[in-house]
Amino acid sequence: MENLASQFDLLGQLHSLIAQRNEAAEAFDVFKQDAVLAPAADLANGEVSSDDAADVAAEEVDTFRAQTEGLLASATDDELLAAYQQTEGEVGDLAAEALRDEMRRRNLDE
Repeated sequence: MENLASQFDLLGQLHSLIAQRNEAAEAFDVFKQDAVLAPAADLANGEVSSDDAADVAAEEVDTFRAQTEGLLASATDDELLAAYQQTEGEVGDLAAEALRDEMRRRNLDE
């Protein structure tokens, strides 16, 4: 039963990382919109520039990638296969695609 719980946990953790990434992307989109609408004087007063925001966004992407790679690398082959089987395996499903990529890297059959 513990193995079954860890299989569900792998997919759950992956979904959690994707949700965090999506929240960060939404926040960045709101920032970009606000930056476009903000008067130039706000930037002169020490507001964050779009270049700074791009750096923060790049850091978020790198963090997401590192966390996802670490999570998948720590999973057993059986956990990867079981977690993938819980997905629909559709293109565009980030969890399914990440699992499938790790399975390919390990030469595992779906």
